Amino acid sequence: MSTSGGRSIRRRDFMAASALGTAAVAAGSWPAAAQVPASGPGAAHVPGKGLPPYVGAGSTAPVRPFRLNEVALGKGLFQEKRDRVKAFVRAYDERRFLVLFNRVAGRPNPPGVEVPGGWEDGGLLSGHWAGHYLTALAQSHVDQGEQIYQDKLDRMVRELAACQDALKGRTVHPGYLGALPEDTVLRAGPPRFAVYGSDPDKNTWAPWYTQHKIMRGLLDAYTLTGNEQAFEVVRAMADWAHLALTLGDTEHPDHQGPVTRDDLNYLWDTYIAGEYGGANEVLAEIHALTGDGRHLETARLFDSRESLFQACVDNRDILTTTDATRPGRRRPNHLHANTHVPNFVGYLRVFEQNRDDDYHRAARNFFGMVVPHRMFAHGGTSGTVPGANTNPEAFQNRDNITHAIAGDGAESCTTYNLLKLARNLFAFDPDPAYMDYYERGLVNMVLGQRADTDRTDDPQLAYFQPLTPGAAREYDNTGTCCGGSGLEGGTKYQETVYFRSADDKTLWVNLYIPSTLRWRERDFTVTQTTGFPREQGSTLNVEGRGRLALKLRVPGWAADTRDGFAVSVNGRRLTGPRPKPGSYLTIDRDWRPGDTVEISMPFTVRVERALDRPEIQSVLWGPLMMPVLGEVAKGEFQELTLYRHLKRDGDYARSALTPGPGQTLTAGARTLRPHYVGDRQPQSAYFRRVEPEVVFGSLATGVPNRKRDDKLPDYDVPVEGVTSPGDDGPTFLDVVWDAAPFAEHRDFVRRVERIADQWTAAGLFTKEQRATVVERAAEAERELAP
Repeated sequence: MSTSGGRSIRRRDFMAASALGTAAVAAGSWPAAAQVPASGPGAAHVPGKGLPPYVGAGSTAPVRPFRLNEVALGKGLFQEKRDRVKAFVRAYDERRFLVLFNRVAGRPNPPGVEVPGGWEDGGLLSGHWAGHYLTALAQSHVDQGEQIYQDKLDRMVRELAACQDALKGRTVHPGYLGALPEDTVLRAGPPRFAVYGSDPDKNTWAPWYTQHKIMRGLLDAYTLTGNEQAFEVVRAMADWAHLALTLGDTEHPDHQGPVTRDDLNYLWDTYIAGEYGGANEVLAEIHALTGDGRHLETARLFDSRESLFQACVDNRDILTTTDATRPGRRRPNHLHANTHVPNFVGYLRVFEQNRDDDYHRAARNFFGMVVPHRMFAHGGTSGTVPGANTNPEAFQNRDNITHAIAGDGAESCTTYNLLKLARNLFAFDPDPAYMDYYERGLVNMVLGQRADTDRTDDPQLAYFQPLTPGAAREYDNTGTCCGGSGLEGGTKYQETVYFRSADDKTLWVNLYIPSTLRWRERDFTVTQTTGFPREQGSTLNVEGRGRLALKLRVPGWAADTRDGFAVSVNGRRLTGPRPKPGSYLTIDRDWRPGDTVEISMPFTVRVERALDRPEIQSVLWGPLMMPVLGEVAKGEFQELTLYRHLKRDGDYARSALTPGPGQTLTAGARTLRPHYVGDRQPQSAYFRRVEPEVVFGSLATGVPNRKRDDKLPDYDVPVEGVTSPGDDGPTFLDVVWDAAPFAEHRDFVRRVERIADQWTAAGLFTKEQRATVVERAAEAERELAP
């Protein structure tokens, strides 16, 4: 949140008007877009040929990802969404990104080529989208080897290199490259410590975030396609960053000497002005490629040591604070979510290089503060909190779900970065819970970010994916952070499907996505055929020979029954202990060409309760969040009554939420459908569960379905107008049905008796009401028979 003239404004609504971005495009003569030489600097490279060593996430971990060019995406929903994103990347005139870079460098621009617009209009965040677009080009080329993406990328790299060269001798430190003058970055540090705002001469807007995006795009151009010129440019940028963060603005008249750790602490705690994305991740990777210790030192200069880093090492959750508990000199009480998530992605890269476990602990503990304590049903986070913050991009209070969905919220790029963090943590600790979260965010928020249209005039990507009842997604977002990260996320769906052990003896199958893995070191090819998440199963075809432990992820949402997750090898079903949801099933055998593994994982319908208000719930079908379609009056919820329909097996899909056409569910006259469907229909991710009476099927008891007092909500930071701890909790029927399925009716009756005794002891039932409830439960055998 930023304040201007006493009015709160969101970052996405702040289109900084700047003289830097209003000048007419200078005349010049560029060659047509995407024309590059056949050889020499900036020439095209064949994916997989002449690439540098892999130094990205997990490169030194016990469990390692495959390079992006080793996994190809197959037909299905992911390919459909990917192709829409790639179509925009292909159609966009990359010369538009270069206009501002040329202007800063004093180079001419061709007539008629305009700046991209949005935040890329010459205002104080300009330049970041050029980096996102470079990454998207590199990933799009790797995807299927289409030359046009490589041509466009090489063209941009060549022009950016020329801009950097033109700036030599004209900047405080050598190596600077940007769409804005160097001063917009230096002024964020000492002695000025500029704050976020719209004045192009005094304010700044996440300048190190922009530097990160440009550097990331150039580094991806090198590591994914082998463009050597891109690496020379980004290495010079890294040298510049080292000088900027150690010597500082040496030409300013008030320069006091080298930048101190105290200076950096102050800078990184500054709202938005101190946002640096994952600059530390890029610098750690450059160190790994060059062996130059200065780059690792620079990566460590981004540690937010005053208020957050050590707290996360110690597992002290201070993502939200009060005036009395707020540490640091500049940080707000509710931290801006996407300012900080990428920081921890970078900390893991630093850990990979220096093995200082503080960096690993900080990242692991930070993730645990967000998931599940600040996670919405679709995997997103951030939202407004009454009386505390009006910025939907800020972290909500710990365990605050219900009171953080009042408007907008769930910024798409925050989830994109949380997925990166989960993926990276898994490499050091292959806990399936990380992949359960990754899948949740991927099939809901990442897929749901792209509209299901074929338009290429704008990216058609959602900024927020709000959960406010009756909310609708909005698309477009040219030039925004979420538009940029959406280009990246939408061109690399295959990156986490398979991982391998460092000794190449084990292969993890993390995600069920149609894809082909070509594992050159083991001479194995694994082809996964599935329509997931439209299909409830997958088939792996193995071409290779030798001993290999194959680890298949058993999703946490899989039914804990013998038929809930079943595997057959060459047509023979595996025997042994039942696969446990939220684990990996290992098949360790000698493989031969033509072996097949068939996986069945039927989706079940389940209801997830909000952590703070058990009656506020979401429907999920397998991994898919299923919002209720339809408009809702402001401040109200859709209301559903479901327990009267349940049978003894507890299967909501039997009659309470029944499957309809395609991947829809129906609840009475209401329709529920997957969040990944990308349109503008109003929908409610959360509804209010209304179960006023204890009923067993159609058998009424006349007894109120009272709530247990679990002291909910219980927030670490108060919410205006909300008593905390409160007196909310689950109802009698909630607690009874939590034990479903029931093998026999007598098991159900025993459960009712036990919970009824607890309710009576707590004064929630009279003895007469208890007797009535137990009696009706015993009479309901036919009513509840599956």
